[in-house]
Amino acid sequence: MAHCEVVQVPRRGRDVVELRAAPAHEPLASCAFEWPRGWRTHTTDWQPPALFETAYLFGLTGTFGDALTVSVARFGLEVDALTFLRDRLGTAVCERAVRSTWSGLSVGAFDLAPPDSAWRVICSGPAVHLLEARGLARRYVDRAAATLRSLSGYDPPAERFAQAAVGPLRCLRPAAWQVVLEPAAHGFHRAHLLRTSNEGHLACYLRIFVVDRRIHAGEPPATLLSRVESHLARDGLVLGAPVDDAGPGGPTTRRAGTFRALSVETRHAVRQVGPLLVALDGACPGADRAPLTRLNGRRAFDVALATLSLGG
Repeated sequence: MAHCEVVQVPRRGRDVVELRAAPAHEPLASCAFEWPRGWRTHTTDWQPPALFETAYLFGLTGTFGDALTVSVARFGLEVDALTFLRDRLGTAVCERAVRSTWSGLSVGAFDLAPPDSAWRVICSGPAVHLLEARGLARRYVDRAAATLRSLSGYDPPAERFAQAAVGPLRCLRPAAWQVVLEPAAHGFHRAHLLRTSNEGHLACYLRIFVVDRRIHAGEPPATLLSRVESHLARDGLVLGAPVDDAGPGGPTTRRAGTFRALSVETRHAVRQVGPLLVALDGACPGADRAPLTRLNGRRAFDVALATLSLGG
């Protein structure tokens, strides 16, 4: 256990400071972000959090009821930080949300109506930082989240990203995910992205299906996408009703279900990328069975979807 120190660094020509928090001997929790001058800082003896827990880093207070709390969680791999926050807050709180969205791939926002909290979660290197704002702090929390960075100096962050090429399509994936390509077939391209466990078992799965409409001009998208139908149904996949499930890459559809008596979660999205029609499917274990693998699978899906582009 070590005390967390907070250093305030003036920003030239602006009525803000950069707050730099660094628990001694624990650089993976350190962070810096911009905040207005004049707020009081409250530090604590730092204690690293257990997996799926958060640890208080420091707090800021203004007048009565104005407060920002900074906490941190650590996973060691890419996770869907906004889903992690919603899971922690619980269903009853989430039902009261007035906003739940992403800004880019790094910052998630979850807002309750004032005077309740506004939350921001930031994927910052090997950690996930959580900002909880109340009162006047709600006005400044977006700037804090946008400027927050890790001070760890460690590289790589949670996981390196690598490119996946599927015919003329490109996207990013966590480097630990293996790419398996199928042979191209007259304007159709398909790739499978796999994450295996330490024992070599399949843990998460993504499938990217690409149709080049320069070759298949005039055919209805529904006809083209009929080729993406999953074969898993023949092997015992049972899914519930589809639910809207937005992520950093835009709207997706999520379905919970079972596969051979084990809980699973699937996601699906369709995008037009220039002349390409792209369908992305993902399957990962249910939260009750493998919560960390689920968060990693959701993150891989979101990163791939948000980075779809034409190859050079």
